[in-house]
Amino acid sequence: MNHQKKSFFQEPNKAHILRVNTVNADDNLVGRIENLNENEALIIEARLIPIQFPYPRKFLKHGEEVKPKRVYTLEDVSKNRFVPVKLREEAFNSIDSRAYCAYSFMPISGNDRRKRKVNLVECVEGARIFAYAHNRGTGIEFEIYDDSKRVKSEGAEIIVRVPSRTVKRQKYEFKLISVPVIDSRNKFAVAQSISSMGHDCKKTLYNFRFKYEDDQESSRILNFCAHEISAYFEIANHYWEILKEITPLQMSEFAIPTMKTVEYYKRLCDSVLIRDEALKVKDKLRKLNKAEKEILLWDIVYKHKHNETFFATEKIEKYNWSLRNTS
Repeated sequence: MNHQKKSFFQEPNKAHILRVNTVNADDNLVGRIENLNENEALIIEARLIPIQFPYPRKFLKHGEEVKPKRVYTLEDVSKNRFVPVKLREEAFNSIDSRAYCAYSFMPISGNDRRKRKVNLVECVEGARIFAYAHNRGTGIEFEIYDDSKRVKSEGAEIIVRVPSRTVKRQKYEFKLISVPVIDSRNKFAVAQSISSMGHDCKKTLYNFRFKYEDDQESSRILNFCAHEISAYFEIANHYWEILKEITPLQMSEFAIPTMKTVEYYKRLCDSVLIRDEALKVKDKLRKLNKAEKEILLWDIVYKHKHNETFFATEKIEKYNWSLRNTS
């Protein structure tokens, strides 16, 4: 099977990164990454994933989460005007300098009470797919089923078709469920229950989680991927730009990266290596894995806070998504 990435998503390999001047560091990583010159690359000389997690995947499944304020009853909702982005702002601005694997939220009502979990890496990659769809691809297509009387209380069901990042791979087709599209008193509760059905990308196909014996939360967790997030961005964009309805954007459970964060993330992909003594290669160097990128994204949130990192005020399709060291 051909797994070649489309040119928009292609990243330099280790050899390409090592063609430029390298600097080594084990502290102040965010500042060093942000200030890398065009002809510089950073080699990280420190372990980023906590030692109790021997594998990156284990950390992403069981690491510490950032938890925006939990709302447990519809009565709480009726008394307060909860907005997901404000809850994220409070939570993101309160984090410590430690390794986080994601942020999460919980449904208030309904049959699907699984915890929802969102990686910052998937939010940035979702933005990148959205930008690709608008600039080079054939767009993100969707069919909205929002004419039911139950939409106010249960949200819309929307069939979406999202481009793949892989050459010759057809679009992914799946359904987003519980999408808040109507300005009603139930919109926050609807947003907390958002889910998807029928998506079969590699991340979701193999994203299962074994429960620790002392884990009090259910082992059934819904992990959102970049395709699902990009689809939501497209729906929110359509409702706001075309229909002048702000509810999907206002109630979005997905953090939208700023240009500052995208520039930083691009450096993680095109100008950073890490020394890994477990490798059998002579120089012990490799590119960052997803868990390490996630940790470093939370580090920039810790340094610059929510509004500078994940409260976008510009159109993400107009960001500069070009990478360094690709030729």
